[in-house]
Parts: sequence; C-alpha cells; structure tokens
Amino acid sequence: MKAINSGEKYKVLGNTDYPVCDCCGKTNLTRAVGLESEGGEILNVGVICASKLLRQNYMGKTYKASADAILSIGKRVKREGVTTYLTAK
Repeated sequence: MKAINSGEKYKVLGNTDYPVCDCCGKTNLTRAVGLESEGGEILNVGVICASKLLRQNYMGKTYKASADAILSIGKRVKREGVTTYLTAK
C-alpha cells in the first residue's frame, strides 16, 4: 500500500475509474480521485479515505473536506482544468 504522508501537499488530478484504493486496498470503488504527491508519486484514493486523510486549503488555513467535496473538486479539475491542492493532516 502506498501511504499519504502527513504535512505533504497533493495535487488533485481529477476523478478516476480505477477500482482500487491505493491507501486502504478497498476494491470495487465507484468514487475515487487521482492524486500526485510533491515527489511525483501518483495515487488513486477513494473519496472516503481522501476525506479522512486530506484537508482543503482556504485563505491560509486548512479545513476538513467531506467525501462529496473531494468528489466535487475532482470533477472541477477534469471539467475546468484548474489546479487544486489538498494537504495531508
């Protein structure tokens, strides 16, 4: 299993169809997001794991993001091509 490292920033690559979470190993995922670490490692993480392990940056502070918010961020990245980062807690 690949790990999400505390304090590291992850670039959201968008929603994915890959059915396995690299964080917990769960299979048959229907909602997942692709992440890229600062070191260039690519991860496929289920939105539940992402919501537990990652925080959203807003106006200099980090806030907990729900699974629906993570899914929405992934969709926006794919649709609009924006760059969004989440921070590991």
